[in-house]
Amino acid sequence: MNHPLIQNSKRKWYFSLWFFVLIFMCGGITFGIISPELGKQSKPIIDAFIHVIKILVGPIIFFTVLSGVIGMGSLKQLGTIGAKSFLYFEVISSLALIIGLSFGHFVHPGTGLNLSVASIDPSLVAKYTQNEAEATSFLHIMLSAIPSNLWDPFLTGNTLQILFIAICLGFALFYLAQRWREQIMHSLHAIQGWLFKILSLVMWFSPIAAFAAMAFMLGEFGIAVIWHMLGLVATMIGACIFFILVILGTVAKIAGFSIFQFLNFIKDEIILVFATSSSESALGPIMQKLKNSGVDESVVGVVVPAGYSFNLDGTNIYLSLVIAFLCQAFNIHLSLQEYITIILVLMATSKGAAGVSGSGFIVLAGTLAAMHGKIPVVTIAILLGIDKIMSELRSSTNLVGNSMAAVIVARMERQLDLKKFKACLSNKVEK
Repeated sequence: MNHPLIQNSKRKWYFSLWFFVLIFMCGGITFGIISPELGKQSKPIIDAFIHVIKILVGPIIFFTVLSGVIGMGSLKQLGTIGAKSFLYFEVISSLALIIGLSFGHFVHPGTGLNLSVASIDPSLVAKYTQNEAEATSFLHIMLSAIPSNLWDPFLTGNTLQILFIAICLGFALFYLAQRWREQIMHSLHAIQGWLFKILSLVMWFSPIAAFAAMAFMLGEFGIAVIWHMLGLVATMIGACIFFILVILGTVAKIAGFSIFQFLNFIKDEIILVFATSSSESALGPIMQKLKNSGVDESVVGVVVPAGYSFNLDGTNIYLSLVIAFLCQAFNIHLSLQEYITIILVLMATSKGAAGVSGSGFIVLAGTLAAMHGKIPVVTIAILLGIDKIMSELRSSTNLVGNSMAAVIVARMERQLDLKKFKACLSNKVEK
């Protein structure tokens, strides 16, 4: 009997969701260029779509993690998955930082701009620098995982807090009698199926959200701003592609599959995230797709939500790259020792990008502040105009990195049905 996921992958490409998203993206770009004022007014559409997704993603994460913990053979397995996940996160995230800084150092996207710090209005970045020390504090990040009540995390889509609630409840239910656990698992799977059906319906509105997102970006900032900073954007694209194909590609090859097949497998989610500039828009679909492709539910439930807080590869590339860019644009010279210091500081402060509004600028401001004024914090103001397109690039890379993390941890834990997974990647029908 054919696997349903493989059957769906054999649909004509022009009936696929990703195709409609691309078409509507092109339409949104055209609309934003032709009518910028109307393009700006389309922002509530994308905001509404992301809000609905956040409402659905919270329960999906909760029930997936809860059923994963209850269904584990032992709680020791949860600790092992968590430890291996964080070790993998730290190694890959550090490589992302090094790649971003290396691309910035060797490509020189900011050379020749010759900007002056004195010419920048500090008020432009005031809201990003007020609490940067707190936002990038590891203790603050850990404490923020504990919610003040049980319903706010679901309303705001705070993945870290939802993960905390689900694991705690899972611990409590794990010690119930086997027959009670089986009944609870049956109910959880039924609720999950219902939520995923609702999510599938909502996702068909994603082309409209993609249209609105592109129209707003072009209407708000115009193509001139992006063109002016094209060197930085191109360097970011190159760094992200290099990271995915070389670093993640090598990891995939060691694990026994092709990175190109994997990218093709998750292309719907990549395009959706790029269009909406939000990793959360594809969180539910990617968790469902990974589970259906042979990755164990317990691994998906722990690794993917945790990765959205601690494995932000695209964000790490962005942070280290723009620091190099700012040095070049403002003619600030750093020694090799200072570049190494930047990597070490970012290894700590980049974790603060989890679940914080305007996190990219807040974490960047905190990192620059930690360098004791070597690079003035006010310099980040020149990045405001292109942050939307940069957000799309880093969100897409974050998605690929987190999806890969779930597969690799499952492979290490022998919780991956490799035959089924490879069949899904290659679109081969499994008998």
